[in-house]
Amino acid sequence: MKRRHQVVLFAVLLLSLTILSPSFDFRVSQLNQERDQEKDTFRGSSSRNEDAQAPLEIVVAMSDEEFQVFQKIAKEVAASQLVEINLRNEKADTYKRVLDLEFSLGENGDVVLLDSEEVQYYAKKGHLYPLNGTTLSKSLGETVARLRGVTEWNGYQWGMPFDFDPYILAAQSSFLKRAGLETLPHNKDQWAELTQQAIAEGIPLITVNMNDMYGTSAWLNHLEPGMAPDQVKRSQIGSQTGELQQGIQLMDQIRPHIRVQSTAPVFSSSADQNETPMVVSLLSQLLIADRARIIDKDSLKRISFESLESVKSRSLVITAGSVEAEEASRWIEGMSSATTQLKWYQQANRLPAKQQELDLESEKLAGRYDMTKGQSWFLTEDVPTASAESYAVITRFHKKVQQFLKGEITASQYVDSIRTTN
Repeated sequence: MKRRHQVVLFAVLLLSLTILSPSFDFRVSQLNQERDQEKDTFRGSSSRNEDAQAPLEIVVAMSDEEFQVFQKIAKEVAASQLVEINLRNEKADTYKRVLDLEFSLGENGDVVLLDSEEVQYYAKKGHLYPLNGTTLSKSLGETVARLRGVTEWNGYQWGMPFDFDPYILAAQSSFLKRAGLETLPHNKDQWAELTQQAIAEGIPLITVNMNDMYGTSAWLNHLEPGMAPDQVKRSQIGSQTGELQQGIQLMDQIRPHIRVQSTAPVFSSSADQNETPMVVSLLSQLLIADRARIIDKDSLKRISFESLESVKSRSLVITAGSVEAEEASRWIEGMSSATTQLKWYQQANRLPAKQQELDLESEKLAGRYDMTKGQSWFLTEDVPTASAESYAVITRFHKKVQQFLKGEITASQYVDSIRTTN
C-alpha cells in the first residue's frame, strides 16, 4: 500500500474512533464555549493565574476600628464557607482613585465593598460581574428593595446590599417639650419656637458637621421648601418670592444659632453651655455614643430623632476580572446572612440591609428612642442615594453651604450664587 493511502486510512480510522468514543461529549465542549463567551462579556483582563486556586482578595475602605470588626467577621464567614480570603483596607479619601487605577490595569481584587451609588458607574464600565447567575440571586430578594434598586442596571443585579446608615435630626425630647413641641420641627413656626427657647437658655440650637456634604444637604432639605443645593438649582427663577423666600428667611433665622464644627458631633442627653440640644448626624454616631455610655442610660427615651432624606449605603460586588466568582458568591452569601447582618449591626452600628432583620432592629430602636412614628428610613419614592445630577450639584456648591454655615454669606447670597451659576 502506498504511503499516501496509509495516511488517509489512518485519518479515517482516527475520526471514526473519535466519533464513537463515549468519553467525548460535544455538549461539554459547547457549554465550555458558552461559559467562555459569558466570561468575555463581563471580564476585565486578570493578572491572576486561572489554573491556581488563589485566596479571594477583598478590598474595602474603612476606619481602623471598623475594619477590625469587619476583618474578624469576614474571616469567620470564610471559615464557615470553606473559602480562603485576603483582606485589604484602603484609605477612604483615595479609595475611588485606587479602584479606578486597578480596574484599568486589570489588577483589581475579587470582591469590593462599594458605596451603593457607585455600583452602576462601575457596572457600566464593564468592571463588575452580574449576580443574577450566581448563588446570590435567591438571597438578593430578601434585601431592602430601596437599597437593591440602587445596584440594578440594564436588567441585571450588580451588587449585594450590605448595610446602610441614615442621616438623622436628633434632639433632646425635654428641650422640645420646653419649647412647647411634642415632635421634631417641620415648619418655620416650629423652628422659630425652638430658636427662641435656645436664646432663652443661652445655648446654641443645633450642631452641624460642615465637612459632611451629604449631612448638611440632608438637613437643608429638611427646611421647607427644600434648601439643599440640588433643590435650589431645580427651583424656578421667578420663585424668589413665596416658598423659596420663606426658606431663605428660615435659614437666616436659624444661622446665628448653629454650632459649626469640622468633625461628627457627639450627642449628649443633657444640655449645658458646652452642648447643644439638637444635632445632625448619622444614626451610627448616635448608637456609638449610646453604647459607649456617653449618653446617660436613664435618659435614652428623652432622645427624639427622625430620618433625613439621605442614606449612606454600601454593597458587595464581584469584579469582572475575578476567576473565583463561585467562591466569591459563597463568601458574600455568608456575609449577607441574617446572623452575620445582625452581628455586624451590633458591632459596627450600621443597619442591616436584609428587610426582616431591619424590621426587627427598627422595632427595638422605636422602643428605645422617641422615633417619629410610622416614618420610613427612606423618605422619598426614589432610591435613597443622590442621582448623578444631584450629586454633582451638591459637590459643586458644598463650599457655598460651608460659607453660609460659618456666616460668611447670607441665605439669599447662597441661593443667588446657585441659581445664577450655569
